[in-house]
Formats: sequence, structure tokens, C-alpha cells
Amino acid sequence: MPWSEPSARNQRENGMNKSKYIIAAATILTFFEAAAGQQISVQMPGGLEKVDYTLEGNVVYFSMSQLAALFGDRISWEQVGQSVTYKTEKHNFTFFLDSPFFRMDDSVKNLSFPARLNKGQLYLPAETFLPFFDNIRQEQVSWDDGKKTIRFDSRRYNVTDVALSGKANGLLIDIYVSQPLEYDIFTSEGNWLNVSISKGTVNRRQILSRKSSTYLYDINAVQFEGSTQVSFRLRRGIGKFTHRYLTNPGRIQIAIIDTSAAAQIAAEPPMVGPDARIQKIIIDAGHGGSDYGAIGAGNTREKDVVLDIAKRLAKIIRKDKVFEAVLTRDKDDYVPLVDRANKANLVKGDIFVSIHANASPKRSARGYQVFFLAPAKNDSARAAAQLENAPFLAERNAAGEGEKNTLDLILSDMIQTEFQNESDDLASFVNRELRKNISETSDRGIDQAGFFVLNGVYMPSILVETAFITNSGDEKLLDSKNFREKVAEAIYEGLKNFRDKYESAK
Repeated sequence: MPWSEPSARNQRENGMNKSKYIIAAATILTFFEAAAGQQISVQMPGGLEKVDYTLEGNVVYFSMSQLAALFGDRISWEQVGQSVTYKTEKHNFTFFLDSPFFRMDDSVKNLSFPARLNKGQLYLPAETFLPFFDNIRQEQVSWDDGKKTIRFDSRRYNVTDVALSGKANGLLIDIYVSQPLEYDIFTSEGNWLNVSISKGTVNRRQILSRKSSTYLYDINAVQFEGSTQVSFRLRRGIGKFTHRYLTNPGRIQIAIIDTSAAAQIAAEPPMVGPDARIQKIIIDAGHGGSDYGAIGAGNTREKDVVLDIAKRLAKIIRKDKVFEAVLTRDKDDYVPLVDRANKANLVKGDIFVSIHANASPKRSARGYQVFFLAPAKNDSARAAAQLENAPFLAERNAAGEGEKNTLDLILSDMIQTEFQNESDDLASFVNRELRKNISETSDRGIDQAGFFVLNGVYMPSILVETAFITNSGDEKLLDSKNFREKVAEAIYEGLKNFRDKYESAK
């Protein structure tokens, strides 16, 4: 309750104590006034700040009011002269003036030294309060008494910051990391460049503050279990890019070559297929028979779920009567990759869609992804291609042609590019519909790699990795009829949108 005047009796009985309190208060005020105008450093990830401090004996008191203002937090007086409330986004502190006790959320803590009020600002003892503050901050908070510095370090984050710098022929992006981390880079529709960092923990607030209207439409950072993803929506087209890991300081550096000049040379969409009509869709369910494909922890088999999705897609096509559907396998049979491609070419297919489920030794990896045929740009795409190409290599070994495997792997990067642009477009349309239809798992975007099953077909072609069967959450989705139906519907809508674009351009 608010303060009130003491009674006459209390004044008489406590006269001596009151005098002692006045003397003590005057002494405290003298200490504060002696240190007036001095400041300590606050070292933050974004730079150096200053706040006022005072001394009471050898105890350093800093202005909590000024520190709170640096973070945009609130300090308010609930009972003037008696208690002060400090609120963050998730926590509440109540300090009782001239008392070492304070309330932190629902528990009472002891500062060992009392909280003070000086010129309308809350002052707290640095050495004993900052360990409590460390418990609620994402940064690591510490007090350096020798340097009179409060430190907010990003050591709890290993993905700490980003920087962008324009060059004459493109853009340089640096993602700062506190230790070497494995990463993948992929692009997705809307001019997004995405960097997925394994075992990354991201300082999201710091990275979002780096949005640059000069180079970016948007920037995002998302924390997943076991990984983080930093994404840049670029103002200019993403063409060729290179990447490397550098030290001093540790960072992932991505160099993007400016393709805006080339993008301005607009070309008519090329004709697709021998008669420029898109009618026959070849649906390829990966693996089959003795080739189980990947197997999840719950014994879900890739060959089974992708065959079901393929059949559902064929059923939708045949019901809608916009296209004709041809399956490379319609039951649990083993069909060599070469035979799949030969069938697609023999029936004069217009589009080839191969359906798979991804796998990874990293159990945290999850999400859908659409590939088209082109040389792999990153380790993740290369790994997906190696996984799906394994049956082809086994076929060659069984035929006594093992000595040609190395050559096959080299030639997989020397791929036919006649339909590469159209395949890239097709992947974009399908990925867009997957993103509309599916929210239960991650969108890993569009990527490219040298898949043997795509290399042998002479038509626009994509490979859809529907989800990671090695991820427990994704495996449950693949076991769900509802999810498999949604994947089939999304692929179908993507096919229709692709057809609308190219047939209207005739």
C-alpha cells in the first residue's frame, strides 16, 4: 500500500532509529553522488553500449533502468518508493527498494546487497544480479569486474550474425558461425536462397536485424530441432553461386553472380514435346520388388508408400481426364532404371515424374523436396542422387560392368540439357503446390542433381522426394493415407499449372 505519515507515538518511540536511518541514507547518497557521471561498458553482439554506474563501498551498482531500455523492456513503479517491477517478454521481476530480496517470477531470490533508487532509476549490484539475468537471457551474460563491463555473448548461439556486401558482379553473403558446421545450400521459389546448417543454433534477433532493402526483399531465420535455416529472398535473380567455409572469423561465405542482365532478355517458353501438346504423364514409383528403397525405424518401406502415391496420382489424372497416366510399375515389381526410362520414351511421354521418399543418417532431416536433372550444387543434393542411383550401380555390377561405374558417375554430371529449363519450371510449379497443400513438414525447396532415372528420358522430368522416411515425424506422415493423397493432389495441380503456361505460349 502507499506510504503514510507515522503516528506521533511511533515518531517518539522510533526517534533514535529514525536518526540512524537518516544517517545511513545520507551515507548511501554520498556514495552515489561520488560516482555520478561514471559509466560501465555493455558489450553486446551488435556493438558496445554504455550505462551509468555508482559505487556503494566496493560494490558496483549499475542502472538497470538504462540496461532495460537497451532491450526495449519495461520498468514501472507499482508502489512508489517501495517496489519496482521489471518486465521482459517472458519474465517478471519485482525489486523491493533498500532490500536484498526480490521476486523472480514466482520465487523469491536474494541479491546479498539491497536494490537502490537513484535519481528515479533502479540500480542493482552487478556481481550478484547478473547471474540471475543470465538465466533468462538467450545470450550468455557475465560481469567482468576488472574491466567494469557487462558482457552479452553469443556463445550459446553458433550461428551468430550475417553480413551482405555488394560487388561489381554480384553479392557476397557471410554467415558467421562460432565453430565449423556442416551445411547445405538450396534455392526455392520466390528467389529464396536457403542455408540449412546442421547442429546450428541461431541468434534470430540479430540476423533479422540485418535485413537490407538494397539487396533483399526479406530475410528469415528458423530454429529446428538439430538444425537451423537462414534464408535470404534476393532482389536479383539467383544464377551461379559458389560457397566456402572461411576462418578468422569463422563464416560460411556465399558468392552469387549477378544474373539480372541475362534475366532481362526474356525468351518465349520453348515448345515441349514433339507436338507441343502435354498429354501423357509418366508416373514412376521408385524401387519395388527386391529393392525396398529406404526403410524407416517403424519398418515403413519406401517402395510401398511411393507406389501408393503413384497410384493415387494416376487415379486423379484418369478421373479428371486432362492427361493420360502411364505407370512404370503398378505393383510390387522390380523394374530396372533403364527399363523405366525406355518405357517413358517408347510411349512418347510428355512429362516424367519419379516419386521417392528421402533418407538421411541425420534423423533430424525432414521435409519434401523436388529435384530436376542438372549437376548437383551441394552435398545434400549429391547424397540424394547417390541414394536413388544405388540400384542402377547394382544393376551394372550384376551385369559384370562394375568397371564402368566410375565412368557412369562422371558422366552423370555430363547430362543432356535439352529439357533442363522446362524441368526447372516443372519443379517450381510442383513445389509451389506442395507448399500450399502440406504444412505438416518442412519445405526443402527445389534442387538439382544427376539422377540416372531422369537422365535417360527425353522430356521434362522431375524427381519428388515426398518426405524423409528416416525421420520419425515424416515416417508417420508417409504412413498416413491422408498425407499420401495430399502429395498426389499437389503434384497433379503442379502438372496442370505447367501445362497451362506452356500450351498457352504456342
